[in-house]
Amino acid sequence: MKSRIPKIFLLYTAIVFSTSGAAFAELVFEETRLELKAKPEEEELPAVYKFTNKGKGAVKVARVESSCGCLKAESNKSVYEPGESGTINAIFKLSKFTGQQEKSITVVTNDKTNPRQKLRVAVDIPKVVEISPQLLEWKVGEEPKTKSFRFKVPHTDPVKILRVKPSRDTFTYEMKVHEEGRDYEILLTPASTDAPMLGVLRIETDCAIEKHKRQMAFFSITKPRPSPAATTETTKK
Repeated sequence: MKSRIPKIFLLYTAIVFSTSGAAFAELVFEETRLELKAKPEEEELPAVYKFTNKGKGAVKVARVESSCGCLKAESNKSVYEPGESGTINAIFKLSKFTGQQEKSITVVTNDKTNPRQKLRVAVDIPKVVEISPQLLEWKVGEEPKTKSFRFKVPHTDPVKILRVKPSRDTFTYEMKVHEEGRDYEILLTPASTDAPMLGVLRIETDCAIEKHKRQMAFFSITKPRPSPAATTETTKK
């Protein structure tokens, strides 16, 4: 029994020392969720996450993953020694996003206790124009009655509609101006609803912000969905 104790002790000591670096390696972030506000004209927005390695071993950042192609992120270096600080630097490509947008980043490290840390960024992007609904829909065989989009401008500066063009010649439109530069109604009428189709309504404006000059809304004629009862009956046959 006495002869086994030193061996067990040595084995235990070896295990502790071999894993102590990973066990105590830990990146501690100052903030794991950032809330940012964009300007309507901005094309991209930076997000910086600061952290410190508060563990007893070095931490290696293997990769930084993003939940969206619009968000690119990377660490300022790959290995962080105990007590060393660093950053995860992200760039949010705003494109034509509007409203509240939230995306995430995952930092993958060799830290055995916490190998995947999730960071979030919430961006509030002011709306320049609002189109509702985004899709006008008719069913095949439905009466080809007129339906309408509402185009409103919550932005500080007014935005006038210059041109409207449906991608389908079988649709006609009429535009009503409720308030110039602020509130429009675009009425769309199909010549027929005999066959399914999908179309785009292109709206060109005088907006001073280039990426918001051209807007789009969609319209379609779709086949009616069969009722659950009809589907069950067909399956039985």
